[in-house]
Amino acid sequence: MPAGRSLSLRLVKLQPAWLIAALAGFVLLFFGNSALSLLLAGVALFILGMRYLESGFRAFTGGALERWLAACTNRLWKSLLFGGVTTALVQSSSLITLLGIAFLSAGLISLTAGIGIVFGANLGTTTGAWLIALVGLKVDLSQIAMPMLVLGVILERTKAASWRGWGQVLLGIGLLFLGIDQMKLGFTGMDAGLDLSAYAVSGWQGLLFYAALGTLATVLMQSSHATLMITLTALASGQLGYTAALALAVGANLGTTVTALIAAFSANNAGRQLAAAHIAFNLVTAIVALAILPSLALLVDTLAGWLGIGEQALTLKLALFHTLFNLLGLVLMLPCIPLLVRLLQRWLPVECEPDQELALQPRSRALYLNDAALVHADTALRVLQQELAHLASLSHRVIAAALYLPAEFARDMAASQNLDHRLSIPPLAAREDADALYHQHIKGVYADIIAFRSRLDCELLPAQQQQLMDDMLSARDLVEAVKAAKHLQDNLRKHIDSQRPALREGYRQLREQGRATLSLLARSSADAGVPGERWSAELAQELQMFRAGFERRLHEQLRSQELDGWQATSLLNDLNYLMEIGNHLRAAHAMIYTRAALRAAE
Repeated sequence: MPAGRSLSLRLVKLQPAWLIAALAGFVLLFFGNSALSLLLAGVALFILGMRYLESGFRAFTGGALERWLAACTNRLWKSLLFGGVTTALVQSSSLITLLGIAFLSAGLISLTAGIGIVFGANLGTTTGAWLIALVGLKVDLSQIAMPMLVLGVILERTKAASWRGWGQVLLGIGLLFLGIDQMKLGFTGMDAGLDLSAYAVSGWQGLLFYAALGTLATVLMQSSHATLMITLTALASGQLGYTAALALAVGANLGTTVTALIAAFSANNAGRQLAAAHIAFNLVTAIVALAILPSLALLVDTLAGWLGIGEQALTLKLALFHTLFNLLGLVLMLPCIPLLVRLLQRWLPVECEPDQELALQPRSRALYLNDAALVHADTALRVLQQELAHLASLSHRVIAAALYLPAEFARDMAASQNLDHRLSIPPLAAREDADALYHQHIKGVYADIIAFRSRLDCELLPAQQQQLMDDMLSARDLVEAVKAAKHLQDNLRKHIDSQRPALREGYRQLREQGRATLSLLARSSADAGVPGERWSAELAQELQMFRAGFERRLHEQLRSQELDGWQATSLLNDLNYLMEIGNHLRAAHAMIYTRAALRAAE
């Protein structure tokens, strides 16, 4: 099986008894009808070849996907071209649609660019029909497939990801060719024993029946290309009528919407917007194409005459029809894209982090992680980065609450004026419990990050493996910083109202240094133009200076008996907790926001 996460979405999970019965039925069919067994084997090889092509495509993008997308999708026409070309290369519009949903879910592209990619993919899928009609049904493809398969197996077993990707591409193309050849042999062998054309349904009922059949076949095989391949080979062998083949092609296009619909359930609202656009395009195109099918068929005959396509070259005319009705969809839907974008953004607004007091918020969970992003390593790592920024924001606010910092500071930590005034002792009603906030806002998000990481089974390049490791360490650093704040609050709660001025003053200084640390980190994350190393060095120096001054004052207060040994050790322990908070946040910040700044600079 090809490496990486399969894009095939299983629609029906068979119970063991049904599965055994289905397998037994297939075995009987294989032994009872050799022509049918060749046909089914050809379909299986074709679908398997597409899976290898999908895996090979993912192996080439590496970490450059974001820059590539930015260059190729900053205009609508570029997005259309990108969708068409990539679909022509990998021969899978479903793959490109699922990747488009993943790109949009991860924030790599805009909704307009995503719609352009999906619309272009619908046009790009027509190249498969032309290749099969022009070459696949007239050449002995098995002779071409054999060396590709041998070379593909050799390359796929290499350690280098790029060579392994080439091996998967060659295996995919070889299996596609072998599948086409087996289907041709299967339909040829069925001529004597079974005539499917005898069961043809005529009229509008027939058109609807064959369109529904094409949709069902695409849903079951998760490949409109496989449905078109069967349609073309059946048409070439005379087993299927021309008009029925046209309706099947329309239904095959419509069937790809089910893949997008299923993917939308595991995506965020941004991904659902694109899935809805894809469904709208294919639904409108299918309805219009079926409604004017006789006129489209007449136009195909006229264009075929101009292009020198013979009257009986039905497979080429089917490929021409497939291209025409997808072009019709583009003509109908392109002017509607601005309106479609506005409607989708209104109906499916993208989630954002709530801006209210932590105690008033419901239990926090991951905002950006979704299974749709798992289809590609780059999109998975991007949403993980976004979720880390969300976790960092929550962590900063929980730490601020643990230190009893004012609510107005927690709302705008980057504002320098918040550092000017001396912290006062907050009233009891304003003191939030850090342990409760940890379980309410940190633990759930961190659990979602861990679960997302466990589901990520894409093949990662060495740089991506290092980035994933850094991201998980950053998440742990953020959680450890919050846990240190919880420990600090235990003593802070006891001593913030102490009758001893020195003890009260010591905890005020710890709180103010915590405020300064959070403010510095907030300002550094907001200022992408300043190198992250400078902020990190500045914070490290500030923490060292504070520690040295705090410990010196503590020893002086011990000598003057302003503090006893018990109170001094409490302050020293909480000083260490404050240092842990600063160092953990500094390490996480360096990973999260420095990488974000570098990405923005590129």
